[in-house]
This record gives sequence, structure tokens and C-alpha cells, in this order.
Amino acid sequence: MKITSKKEINLERIELKNNPDDFANAASPISKDKPDIGYMLNEVIKKKGEFFCSQPFIHMYIPTYGFAHPCCNTTMNVKKHIAEIGIEGVWNQPELRGLRDEMANGHKDRERTIKTCYRCIETEYLGFSTPRMAYNNDMKNDHEELKELDRLVKFVRENPASEYPVPDKIHTSQIKVWGNYCNLKCLMCSAEDSSSVAEEWIALGEFTPEEIIQRSEKRSGSTVPFTPPLIRYEDNNIDEEEFWRTIKKTKRIQLIGGETFLIKQYIQILEKCVEEGWAKDKKLFIFSNNYGYPKMEYIRDLLAQFQKVHYKCSMELWGPKNDYIRYPSKWAEVEKNIRMMHALPNTNIGFAMTLNPISIGYVDEAMEAGKEFGITPSYFNVTRPSWFTLKSLPDDVRDFYLDRLYNNSYDMIEKCTKAIEYLEKREFDEMKYHSMIAHIKRRDKLRKDNILNYFPEWKNHFKDDDYYG
Repeated sequence: MKITSKKEINLERIELKNNPDDFANAASPISKDKPDIGYMLNEVIKKKGEFFCSQPFIHMYIPTYGFAHPCCNTTMNVKKHIAEIGIEGVWNQPELRGLRDEMANGHKDRERTIKTCYRCIETEYLGFSTPRMAYNNDMKNDHEELKELDRLVKFVRENPASEYPVPDKIHTSQIKVWGNYCNLKCLMCSAEDSSSVAEEWIALGEFTPEEIIQRSEKRSGSTVPFTPPLIRYEDNNIDEEEFWRTIKKTKRIQLIGGETFLIKQYIQILEKCVEEGWAKDKKLFIFSNNYGYPKMEYIRDLLAQFQKVHYKCSMELWGPKNDYIRYPSKWAEVEKNIRMMHALPNTNIGFAMTLNPISIGYVDEAMEAGKEFGITPSYFNVTRPSWFTLKSLPDDVRDFYLDRLYNNSYDMIEKCTKAIEYLEKREFDEMKYHSMIAHIKRRDKLRKDNILNYFPEWKNHFKDDDYYG
């Protein structure tokens, strides 16, 4: 397996005008004003008694660009690259240490939590479920990992100045250092997570490769070892023995790209787990767009060897609307692969969609499709890119979406409650609206596609452009 880079990686700290932590400042997807996360945290604690998350204690998340995060639901990241500190070095970085201290001690201090956990805090304040709640719930039946979590929390509480021990057991490892190669250009994705998105940003003149690099440098205060649009496994130099040591003691391996199964290292991880006899005792949590795989049957056969597989389909809506938002996906192939994976006896299928200005009015279609598989699709608010949040949604389309959602049965309306409440509470930002229209026009013309073929309710907002007839 090719893991260790053959090139020398030299990184330097950068003098920035702003603190890199400012990159992670809270930005509400529905409110124009900066949310009062401190007040919201107080209210959540009053209602629930605590705000504790297992992630910074016993989970590992390293994204494609090599700067670890406490979890996948925050823009706060460790300021040292994985090539400098290794995988096990992540545990004692100050961004995680401060967060653990606050959580282990009941939030007597809370500055780090407010900076890091603002997305979960705001969502729970509004009364909805969050990744934090899901992370904690996912551990309930994994007794050895729960015992290890209790040991680690106790250690932090009783040894405030000590180095954090590398966990003996890890509940979830999401290590994405294999690069950002992806075959789709999803409207809500970023250059760091998709090489195709990076290519499109550059082709449209929205970012230069240097400006994409600057995004990561502002986030970390460090130079980065990659050159957009493609981040490769060679750019994230890690130790192979350390990696497999981490995987061996991990209960649940989370696989997410780029596009997961188009990155060969993910297939090799599955093969290694099967060959070593680890698979039968491990769970998988997989995100996939289900498009463009030449060996899907082989992947299916590997997945069948694991204890349990939660197979999350990264999609927007059931049908061609998905192809528009997640261009250039092709629905016939997507659906075929979903059904193939659903047939596995050890696999639970899930659908994960975003609440963005185009998809939010059709969550009922996703819910209806989910009935066949016995699931309720999960969905989360888009907070980036800033031009593609609910604040960009104009009043007439917002009202159209509310009307069509309220026109459902009572049972379906109840399932769509989160989407409806966000539509009702969203605050319109005219500047972001105009930015969104301009971004969509550029993409439609480059892709030779047309938003009105899928979402005709937007017609009045494109009538001044001959391209849209």
C-alpha cells in the first residue's frame, strides 16, 4: 500500500494579520447576524444538563488537506500538518486539549467550545438533532470503547496539566489523507474536498490555485504541501506503521473522499482488514455518491465481510434533480448502486442531503423515497460556500417551497419540520442572493446545463439572460 510520501515536506509558519482561529467564526445559515453561541450554549445546557461530545476524546478526523479537526462538523482545525506531528501527535494539539478540558469539567470555561462547536450548538438550540448527538449515540453498544472513553475523561479531569495518552481504543477513525480526487462538482462542495470543484473554480476564474492555497493557509497559519486542484496521497506524508496501528484499534472506520471508492487507498484499507481478519469485528461508516465505480461488485463483496456497514448515500434528491446539484452524476447508475448495496444483509442504507436554497423545498421527495428502504433521510444546513446558504433564497421561491411542503399529509409535514422551520426563520440577504444567481449562471453555461430544467420555480430570477430563453 502506498502511504508514505517519497518527497521531503518542509512547512513553515506564516505571519497572518488575523488569528487562524477566526476562520472558524460562527456563521448562521439562516441569520444575517452572527449568532450568540454563548447564549445558545447556556440554553442547551439548561435543557439537557450538559454539552458533552465524545469526538475530541476517542475519535480521529484528518481531512484531505492534512490539518486535523476535532470532528467533521467544525471548521476549527489543528494548526500543525499531519506531516509534522504524525497521526498520534494530533491528540496533544492545543485545539483538542482545550476542548477536552472544557467538556471534562462541565464547561466552567467554554471559549474553545464556542469557537469549535457552534454548528451543533445552534442546531440543538433550535431543537434539532446534531452530529454530536449522533456520535455519542453511535457508541452506546460499543462497551469497550465506552469504558475507554470514561477512562480518558477521568484522566483529563484528574490530570489537567499532563500529556494526553494515546487512546488504547478508538471508536471512529476518519482519516482522509489520500487526497481530494472526486468525479463530481457539487454546488455546495469545496476545492479542498473535491478536485473537480477545484478545477471548476479555476476554470470559472473564481479562484486561482494560489488563492485556494491561501484558504488553507489562513485556516492553519502554515504553508501547505499541495498544489490545487488535485491533492494527492504523496502530499500528506504519514507513517504507514502508525496508520495501521490506528486502524487496528479502531472500532468504526469512516470512509469518505474526495469520492470514496475512486481513491485506491480506501479499497486497500478494506482489503487489508479482510486479509488480517479484522473485518468481522469492525464497523464501517461510508459516504459515497454512488457514481462512476468500475468495480462496484468487488467493493460489495469486500463490504460483506465486515461486522456492520452503514452506507450513507451522498445525494440531494431522488432522481434527476440530484444530477443537477451533484453534476455530472447520472441517476440511473446512482440508483442501481444504491439498490446493490441495500441488498447486503450487514448493511444499512442511509441518505444524506443538504438543506441548500435549491433542494430544501423538496425534502418531501427524499422522505418519500426513503420509505422503500425503511429510513428517514438525514439532512444538514449548508454554511459554506457563503453564496449558497438559505440566506440567498428569495422570498417568492421560499414561499413556493413552503406552500408545496405544507401541501403534504400531516405525517409528511411532520417529517419535514426541520426544513419548514428553517424556511420560516431564514433572513434574506440580497447581496448573497445576487452572488448566488451569478455563480449558478457561470456554472450552467460552463456545464451546458440549465437550472430551470429541474427547478422551474426559479424562472423569474433568470429571465434577464438570453441563455435561459
